[in-house]
Amino acid sequence: MTKLLKEKLDTIEIKLKNFCKNGYPMSRSEARRIVESLSSFQEVIINFEYISNAGQAFCHEVFIVFQNKNPNIKINYINANEAVDGMINRVLNTSKILNSK
Repeated sequence: MTKLLKEKLDTIEIKLKNFCKNGYPMSRSEARRIVESLSSFQEVIINFEYISNAGQAFCHEVFIVFQNKNPNIKINYINANEAVDGMINRVLNTSKILNSK
């Protein structure tokens, strides 16, 4: 297997617009349905293109709960608008503060 092919197989991009027709992923159950089959990848790229906002529970489930259960998986996100980026950073920063105590 070529190195490029292996890298492609180790990485997956999730286009949320295909999962969240209303443009607003908000619940833990939505997040679980999306990430439940991703544990075999080394890198997950979450594409927020056409997503207007994201709920705190959704972001927490993906970026904290899933990441803690799968520490060897690198989670990145792209095309997040200011509102989505703000919610992701809020969840990540809150987790860092709570874990540092």
